[in-house]
Formats: sequence, C-alpha cells, structure tokens
Amino acid sequence: MTDIIARKRDGQTLDADRLDYFVQGVVKGTIPAYQASALLMAIVLRGLDDDETVALARAMVESGKTLDLGVVRRPILDKHSSGGVGDKVTLVLAPLVASCGGVFGKMSGRGLGHTGGTLDKLESIVGFKVQLSQGEFVRQLERIGVAVVSQSERIVPADRILYALRDVTATIEDDGLIAASIMAKKVATGTSVLALDIKVGRGAFMPDLEHARDLARRCRLIGEAYGRRVACLYTAMDAPMGMTVGNRIEVEEAWRVLEGDGPEDVRTVALEMAAVLLAASDLGLDEAEARRRATAALDEGRAAEAFERWCYVQGGRWKPGEYHRLAEEQVKAERSGTVAAIDALAVGQAAQLSGAGRRTVDDDVDPAAGVVLACRVGDEVGSGDVLATVYARDRRRREAAGARLGEAFALADGPVERPGVILGRD
Repeated sequence: MTDIIARKRDGQTLDADRLDYFVQGVVKGTIPAYQASALLMAIVLRGLDDDETVALARAMVESGKTLDLGVVRRPILDKHSSGGVGDKVTLVLAPLVASCGGVFGKMSGRGLGHTGGTLDKLESIVGFKVQLSQGEFVRQLERIGVAVVSQSERIVPADRILYALRDVTATIEDDGLIAASIMAKKVATGTSVLALDIKVGRGAFMPDLEHARDLARRCRLIGEAYGRRVACLYTAMDAPMGMTVGNRIEVEEAWRVLEGDGPEDVRTVALEMAAVLLAASDLGLDEAEARRRATAALDEGRAAEAFERWCYVQGGRWKPGEYHRLAEEQVKAERSGTVAAIDALAVGQAAQLSGAGRRTVDDDVDPAAGVVLACRVGDEVGSGDVLATVYARDRRRREAAGARLGEAFALADGPVERPGVILGRD
C-alpha cells in the first residue's frame, strides 16, 4: 500500500489493479484507516484523471452486492442531487414521473450538515417505511411505478467507509472522488437512466459552474462505461430552493407543487427533470411532449394522486397540514429595502441548528423543525417586516438558529432582479 500512496503523491496515475487493491483492502479491513486517509489526501492534492475515475467507480461497484432490476422490464428512471438547501425536488419528481407512465426507483440518503436528505423528509410522514427488501422494492415499482428507499449496507460498502474517512480528513472536495461515489451507487442499484441535478453556489458543494461541469463530465464517463444514460442539469443554490428548509415543512411545500401551486423554482426544476427522464424512457415521447404531459399531471392533480398512492403503499399516513407545530422565532428587517441576497448556506445552517439537520451521521433530526422564508430575492420589504421564521423545540435552539438566520439576508436600496434557477444543461 505504501508504494500506491507514494505513486499518487508523486503525481503518477494509478491503474485499475492498484485502485481495486485499495478499495478491496478498505472493505476487508486489511488497509488501516491512516493509510487509506493518506491516499485520499494524495488524490485530493494530485487529482484523478478520467481513467482513474472510471476505474475507482468500477472497483467500488464490485465491492458489494448489485441489484438486477431487469425483472421490471422497464427502464428504471432516477435522479441525483449533489446537495442543496430546501431541495425537495425528489418529493415532486418521483410521483410526477410515475403519474406520466414512467418508473421511478431511487435509493436515497439522509441529510448531513447544512444539506437535507430525502429519507428524513419522507420519514416525517407518519408510518412511511424507507427500508424495503429487494423483492418489496421491485414489486412496488411494478405495482405503482415509484419507490424511494434507503440504501442497503451491502451495496457499495466501500463508499460508506471511504465517505466516513473523507468527512473527517478534509478530503471531500475532489471531483473524481465525488463522481465515483455518486455513480458507483447508481450503477449498483440498477438505474437505467439518471438525471443529475448539480447545485452551484453558496449552499452547494460546487462553488462555480466550471467545477460543476467537470463533475458532470466525469459522471457521464462512468455512465457510458456501464451503458447508462446520464443527463446533467445545473441549478442555482446561492439562495435556498423554495420557501421552506426542514423536513415535514418541505413535504408540505412539495405537496403544494404537486397540486399545481407552490414555488416556481421547485416546479421548474421538477418539470425539466421529468421531461428529461420521460423522454429517455420507453414511452415514445420527445422532451417537448414529455414536458407537456408532466405539466398537465401537475395542473390536473394526477401527480398529487400518485403521491398519495405512493405514501399509502409505502406505509405512510399522509394528511396535509396535520403535523405538530413548534414554537417560533421571527427574523425581521431592520430597515426597508429590496432583498438582494438570501445566503443558502446560512439558512441551511440555521435549519440545522433548529434541529432539522445533523452534525454527525448518528444525530437524530426533528421532523417538525426548520425555517420558513417570508420573501425571495427581488422582493421589497419594509422596516419590521418578517423575513423568515425558525421553528425549534426549545428556546436555546430557536435563539441560535434565529441569530444565524438573521445573517442570511442582505438588503439593497434599488430594484434587484430575481435570478433564474436553471443555469444550463449537458
């Protein structure tokens, strides 16, 4: 192992055999954490080329069990978000695709840090069951065309181990490592078509479009190596998505979008991704027709019906508006002006402080905690107007979250144009 570390430290490439040796050693426990961490740091400093990225992903896929979803006999459509604040798109997209005749199957994760997790949001619905066996997962896809579940520990075990090391050794931010992590899990879980939503901005892991495009390019390379189609959408994350950041409150907002209402940015991204996925399925649609079908499903209530059916089949007792309200603290404008910026990172951290997010993987989340915004960038506000409200279970959390939330807003004296949410596509 020492020669592998030295090779990457000195800027040389690692062939598939060396990367496979590393991954298998990590999973089997024959390579100690300090050596694995040393190689990860060398990778971050020296980078991975395209061949190394694909080889690492392949070794990670082969580190555990893979799912064969061919028995469904339909393309399995999936999406992945690189992580953002208020990102509730999966909650809309999954039933929307199903309501249009597609099959949406996703193994998802939990939130960590300032970014939220789909599983935490779904579990805020009383009774919703995120752990299904492979057989239950397949049968649900065949029955109603949608299932979102937690990932089995036997699938890509290398990723779980390596991510835990990266999280504590400042080795998260490398495009090759991120791409291998994302795509290994998607390949291993049987995805046929993947739509990537790569967030860009203050509240995202990708600070700029250049880094986002490199990540997307690497993901597409891995997808091509496995015969998977990968489409990439770049979306803005300088401000939060939608008006809510939390768990149950985000589900409530997603429901409003499914009913044909709700914030326009969430609707826009969900429709764009639905068009991409449905056009890549076996329905014989081009993107324009797929977008028209998805728009009608939202406006006519079919997507909302699919959400209700999905919740029922997966054990959830969905009743809009019926959840425990926590005590609140309001953040108000100190002067009049126009909202020039809402820092997504600060809002996400405020939601985390309220109890809606985690600091470590072992932390519990409060399903009712979070932040509700009262304004968007470009809105005019008066002195004393409410900018946002934080909900938390105790006063200490409310005060800490409220203080951080107050730092998220910047006001200007003149008009401010509201930026678009879609930055591009590849």
